[in-house]
Amino acid sequence: MTPGVSDEVAESVADKLSDPVEVARSRVLPIRYLSAFNAARSPRWAVALEMALQLALSNVPRLDGRTLILIDTSGSMSAKFGKDGSLRYWEAATVFGLALAARSADADVVSFSSFSRVFAVEPGEWVLPAVRRFGRAGYFYGQGTETERAVREHYKRHDRVVILTDEQAHWHGSRHVASSIPATIPVYTWNLAGYAGGHVPAARNRHTFGGLSDAAFAMIPMIEAGEAQAWPF
Repeated sequence: MTPGVSDEVAESVADKLSDPVEVARSRVLPIRYLSAFNAARSPRWAVALEMALQLALSNVPRLDGRTLILIDTSGSMSAKFGKDGSLRYWEAATVFGLALAARSADADVVSFSSFSRVFAVEPGEWVLPAVRRFGRAGYFYGQGTETERAVREHYKRHDRVVILTDEQAHWHGSRHVASSIPATIPVYTWNLAGYAGGHVPAARNRHTFGGLSDAAFAMIPMIEAGEAQAWPF
């Protein structure tokens, strides 16, 4: 039971959360549902919120080509994300990255900190169970933020690179992230924490955003449509 909420009201809310039409109409995206799932603290809502998060993928734009998604799991990414503290930085980054991967034609997801490892995306797995598996299956490799090394090890002619981090990155001599990726390939960095030190010098095809919200899902296709002069104006 949830205090103050009758069974009838709870059933009505659960029905809406499980309704594909209602979820699509709401335009609520996955990060919000994960935050609600963590905050609810009741099994009464768990199944409906898990289903709603999965249904919300229909509101995430599709990406063609090959996408490399790098998720920072360094020590600082365990800090609380957002005012209500219902998410950790790594959780917000992971649900964003896995939702993006689920809507990509071909995606490689990598966890990185002091070392890095490819996260095996399982066909048909829902996003929320995948986030839980990511958190429990040992995808945390120390306290460091070896971003350039991770990019250098895992970039394999992808069409774009997405990096979810707080940008407390370690450079290797004069090397930085951009030096490991051709200038023609777009790199999208979401700096969740607003850390002052950037890891990618400003240039064409190098895009850095402060914070992370559901609105971020639309940024990649909008930017790439603009580069291709495909916008309707």
